[in-house]
Amino acid sequence: MPRTNFDKDLGIGYLVTDIARLMTTQYNRIMKPTGLTRAQWRVIIQLKRRNGQTQSELAHVLDMGKVSVGGLIDRLEESQWIERKADPEDRRVNRVYLTNKAHEIDDEMTKTGFTLIDQTLRNLSADERETLINLLIAVKKNLLEDLPIETEDS
Repeated sequence: MPRTNFDKDLGIGYLVTDIARLMTTQYNRIMKPTGLTRAQWRVIIQLKRRNGQTQSELAHVLDMGKVSVGGLIDRLEESQWIERKADPEDRRVNRVYLTNKAHEIDDEMTKTGFTLIDQTLRNLSADERETLINLLIAVKKNLLEDLPIETEDS
């Protein structure tokens, strides 16, 4: 049964995390027929943004361990969603690329994402949606400004 009595004192961190969890649960339910897990579609989305990343780059951007990402890449490659290719400049490095199969599902993933956002924000006016997005962007910028700059030694 959906909750209707929300405690405003839970804090923004809890609310943002809970909203992300609920949206992920809905997205996973909708995308279940594809056979992709949440972690797998996150890899596909990152490769859509910048195809040809290394396993290390994917691990960093996904905030996951290299071994975990390696397992995801293995399973995605076995299912023909992605392929590894040797880096032309450094044959020791493999780069990860989307296959045609992944490009074909990309439209469905994107459409599903936009549909979910529309459903999630359905009771907000266009102005309220824009305000919400701008406020969240401002909060994200504040958090990013407070992060230490990472170096290769970090």
